[in-house]
Amino acid sequence: MFGPTPKPQRPGNRIRSPSLSDVRNQPARPGFSIPAVAGVGLKARRMSASLPDDFHVDTCDLSEEYVSASKVPGRRGKEIGKGATATVKIMCRRGSTKATQYAVKEFRKRGQKEDAEEYVKKVKSEFSIANSLHHPNVVETFRLCTHGDRWNHVMEYCSYGELFSLVQKNYLTTQDNQCFFKQVVRGVGYLHDKGIAHRDIKLENLLLSDDGYVKITDFGVSEVFSGIHPGLRSAGGVCGKEMNGVRLCSPGICGSLPYIAPEVLAKTGDYDPRPLDVWSCAIVYLTLKFRGNPWPSADRKYTNYSKFMGGWDEFLAANPDGLVPDDDAPKCGPAFNHIRHPGAKRLILRMLHPDPTKRISIHGVLNDRFYKSIECCSPELANDPSKVVRAIDAAGKRSCKLASKMLVQKIHNHFPPERKLIPQHRFDMGDGY
Repeated sequence: MFGPTPKPQRPGNRIRSPSLSDVRNQPARPGFSIPAVAGVGLKARRMSASLPDDFHVDTCDLSEEYVSASKVPGRRGKEIGKGATATVKIMCRRGSTKATQYAVKEFRKRGQKEDAEEYVKKVKSEFSIANSLHHPNVVETFRLCTHGDRWNHVMEYCSYGELFSLVQKNYLTTQDNQCFFKQVVRGVGYLHDKGIAHRDIKLENLLLSDDGYVKITDFGVSEVFSGIHPGLRSAGGVCGKEMNGVRLCSPGICGSLPYIAPEVLAKTGDYDPRPLDVWSCAIVYLTLKFRGNPWPSADRKYTNYSKFMGGWDEFLAANPDGLVPDDDAPKCGPAFNHIRHPGAKRLILRMLHPDPTKRISIHGVLNDRFYKSIECCSPELANDPSKVVRAIDAAGKRSCKLASKMLVQKIHNHFPPERKLIPQHRFDMGDGY
């Protein structure tokens, strides 16, 4: 009469943003497409268009410093991610207390027709860029290791995984989504300040840490658009050195189709990678809000994008300067009608301006009135112990002045609700068990 509790039905293979190779095979979806298995194909997934000839990167043997979490009592090591170029597993540092876990990204083997020197350059370039970045909204990267014939990046482990998976759980509120959006913009603003464009911002490359902070990861197609490459010996592992001017990117598609700006898809000439990141951040906002991408690709053959561009065509005909004023905005279809806050709608449309030269910059977003009004639980700047007042003497002479310098930080709970299992009971019907 009382059988075991049935196991919940697991969803089938999840559908993610279509890449260049599989977009034609994606099933038809009403309204919005759903978020990416991987980004672009391996041929187009170049690390940086301006790779230096000589990298200065310290390496070590993975097995000498790290051990699989599966060999640690009480912990289960497992594969937590797999893409076209790499696999991610959990590992612990040898000789440590085993409390701290690391995500280890193991790269694919070099292809038979791939130049060995160029392959190593790509791996070291990605590591050098990631290792030079230190911000609350960017994943920390620690070591470059070898294991057999494979290269490995040792990174900060974010146990709650990618935002894409959290969106699928359907529990995120407007407050969660706006806080996530604000954190992503902060992270991208930091990257641009350091002369680096990510070029593949999407939900799958945004992780949620144990502190509840959004972390940008995967710098496989990032571009150093200003300054010297952090992998050069003269850079000393620091990004943002000798920044002077902007280097344009050569024509070619990188990233995941639903998040790519139209000027990149057009492949008509060199482009500034910064507006691409701004466009992708706006798509992230829409994807969080509607739990799906607004269009499979920025192509007029798709209904939603066609309506979007139709609104811009009318607006630009009436406003030749192309600027979106505070009291007006293009009417870009039903998706944007659902953004009730006028300030939010204007900001997202400014970020999605079809002309990259008229598109708002990431610093323009950071200074936007609506953006500033978003409550955010992540610290705005990297931790600086010298500038943080941790405790004060309330009876002291300078207590009021010190209190005014203390940071007041919002606290949000972005974590998914815990799974509640139905308890099982065994009933004694009088004869014992």
